[in-house]
Amino acid sequence: MSGRAGVDSPYSPPPAGASGLGDLNQRQAQILEAVRANGAVAVSELAGQFDVTTQTIRRDLKVLGERGLLVKGFGGAFASPGVARYTYSERHSTEIEIKRGLVEALRPLLFNGATIFVGLGTTFHALHSVIADFPGTLIASPNLEVIYNCALHTDATVYVFGGYVRNKDTSILTLAGGARQKFKFDLAIIGASAVDRDGAVLEFDPMEVELTREILEQSRKVALVVHEGKFDRKAPHLVTHLRQVDYLVTNVNPAGHFDDPDTLASLEVLTS
Repeated sequence: MSGRAGVDSPYSPPPAGASGLGDLNQRQAQILEAVRANGAVAVSELAGQFDVTTQTIRRDLKVLGERGLLVKGFGGAFASPGVARYTYSERHSTEIEIKRGLVEALRPLLFNGATIFVGLGTTFHALHSVIADFPGTLIASPNLEVIYNCALHTDATVYVFGGYVRNKDTSILTLAGGARQKFKFDLAIIGASAVDRDGAVLEFDPMEVELTREILEQSRKVALVVHEGKFDRKAPHLVTHLRQVDYLVTNVNPAGHFDDPDTLASLEVLTS
């Protein structure tokens, strides 16, 4: 788990009067803020943070879980599936130039007629500017912004993975299963909420994890695209490991972010 209940976060405690939130006590509101900021929190750490018993924290988590505000797990709690850690507008406006550079760094991996999966995240919203230069491309994605931009600004064939639209976001949360169209992707382009020092690729939303794992099994090559802020961070759900990734696309030299120097030995690093 990511722990650390007392961290800075773009979220403020839920305002009084908000539906389902107004009668939370201050501690419960702060617990909810910590879960949304970190993706997961441990009961023991919360008990220490607020100087109360673990039983008190478990009761708070039960209240929050019953309202669908988080998912109570063994020894802690996780952000509810389908709830973005940061709002769409917050993520869309951060590191815009860095994200454009990362997208441009993908160019050597693309080719005419490629079948490409594009994952969730605002990093890929400008991908259409590169895709436009590769005729015959097929783009499959649950990312509404990618779908919209590729459909309007390129000649690519576009496939939407259907499902739930994540609240206050442009991501479609799809359910794994045989009912979906099956592709063999030449390239899967994915992001991550965090990359741990052991090379683990991590996410906050378990519904996002399920789709990505399925896609990786259907892909000839995998490109993980992350900016420097994603290294050395924590998130509760394991997606894959860098050993299963062919390309790491980033804006820094990533070598210093891993305990084992061989973590990057099996992949190619592309920097923007």
